[in-house]
Amino acid sequence: MYMILCMLSTGRNWRETASSAWNLLITFFSRFYQQGIIKEDILDMMERFGLIAKFSPSPADIKYFVPAQLTSSPDSICKMEPSPTDPCSLYLHFVHGFVPHGLFPLLVSRSIRWCCETWSMDEHPTLYQNGAWFVIGKQIHDFVLICKTRFIKIVLRQRTQSQQVSRETSAELATLVCEFVEKTLQDLSQELPYLSGLQYKFCVACPYCHQQTEEVGQACSSHGTISCTHEKCFHLREIKQDQQLICKRKPCDKVLTVHGLGKWLLKRTSQVRFMF
Repeated sequence: MYMILCMLSTGRNWRETASSAWNLLITFFSRFYQQGIIKEDILDMMERFGLIAKFSPSPADIKYFVPAQLTSSPDSICKMEPSPTDPCSLYLHFVHGFVPHGLFPLLVSRSIRWCCETWSMDEHPTLYQNGAWFVIGKQIHDFVLICKTRFIKIVLRQRTQSQQVSRETSAELATLVCEFVEKTLQDLSQELPYLSGLQYKFCVACPYCHQQTEEVGQACSSHGTISCTHEKCFHLREIKQDQQLICKRKPCDKVLTVHGLGKWLLKRTSQVRFMF
């Protein structure tokens, strides 16, 4: 099976390998048909454990890719940031200091399924080993996932259009994304024993450590970068309903806020909520 997965990843990108992947899988599974094993069951099992991910904008259009064999995200994706009118970047921080092995491909796979079920996706997602870029919503939004060592960054950015879109639209979409991520993590922790102890927090970049240095143009003393995002320098603060963000790393005479944070906290009737 491992050799098959490696063979599926030999193309330039996942679109080119999709058709060849399907043919290889059919050839590989043909030996099991006489034993009563159904091809779809094996594919579902592989998708469940993040070995492959399915993109199916329609029942007649099904493609597969191998997340672990994709190339790394380019800087243009890693540095993508929301505008001042968008929800701020959200960080899924794992308290043990690292993203559990195999979790990100599973999240990407579930994201593909969710996007296909929620919207009619004409555009294929752009996928990388440590990143994924979707175009979602009735009003065009970029939905980006970037995986780092200890957190997964979530960016939701609306594209500029000739007609002005209400703020409520952006906030409602942010809540949908947040609820999807929360429910997906809950489901994975129940379905997969090795994720049963999953512990995480929803965070934002500390406004005291990052906004102030950006305003005065101060560079990180360790890496020489303004608003340094190095794992050891990048300070995250957990977000909590109706609580201000406080930082003890840097003294400050006022309470700072993060633009767009409230859009992630829009209350809905769904039972899925931030786990504080």
